[in-house]
Amino acid sequence: MESKEKIHSCLNILKRLPPTQIQKNAAALVSLIPDYAEELYQKIDKPLDIGQDERGNQFIQSEFNRDGDSFRSPQNNQYYPPIDDAVYPSEQLRKLELKANAVFDEYRRLYYEGGLSSCYFWDKDDGGFATAWLIRKNVEKTKGIEEGSWSSINVIDVKTDGKSKWTYKITTSVVLEMNISSNQDVGKFNITGTLTKQKEESFEAPAGGKDIELFHIMKIGTLVEDVESYLRSQLDSVYFGKTRDIVFQTRFSEGEKQSIQQRQGLAGEFKQKYG
Repeated sequence: MESKEKIHSCLNILKRLPPTQIQKNAAALVSLIPDYAEELYQKIDKPLDIGQDERGNQFIQSEFNRDGDSFRSPQNNQYYPPIDDAVYPSEQLRKLELKANAVFDEYRRLYYEGGLSSCYFWDKDDGGFATAWLIRKNVEKTKGIEEGSWSSINVIDVKTDGKSKWTYKITTSVVLEMNISSNQDVGKFNITGTLTKQKEESFEAPAGGKDIELFHIMKIGTLVEDVESYLRSQLDSVYFGKTRDIVFQTRFSEGEKQSIQQRQGLAGEFKQKYG
């Protein structure tokens, strides 16, 4: 079986297993095809993890800052745990990475009012680069919600024609997970879902390559904002809307069942007294 077929089979298996156990199940599948571990992990949308450096500074762990079993911090450019012969972005791209993290952190603060964000950049052989803009926010425990998390994964592939034209292709996935506490109406249940959207746009860079770093950050930031806003609205109108419909239908079915049982009980009592 070729690599693509193996990866496709693994993804099909994961779709049929409980979403809440995706990390455990993915690790089990990777143990069966260790040579394709990195490729499989890159195709799985799962809640983002959080790591920290020796000073306690947190950063997001993902396949985009992973080398073996270590993860690179965007703050100090070091891997944890430390490894030899690790992969790092070029000096120019590292400068862009630092600026992007500062901008995206402000975006996270304004839109999410909490959580953690990290941006990672890496060089490509075709003269372009790629970057991942990530956000992880834990859902605070409130009435009806025990725990949950929101993971936003924006991966942008950037290409150039070698002149002044730059093309940005963004793939954004939102992974939502919530555990709803038990109550008399609906009981206890879990909400887990993923939405994905792609978008591609091309732009002409400023003449002479002036302010090219700012140009990239503005174009990527605008794409991230547009696609995330769309997915948030889709989650609210489609995903949660359908969940509410299911809950209401469940309530109706239970109510109808109770009504039938009450009628049967009354009929039984009537028969005993007057039958």
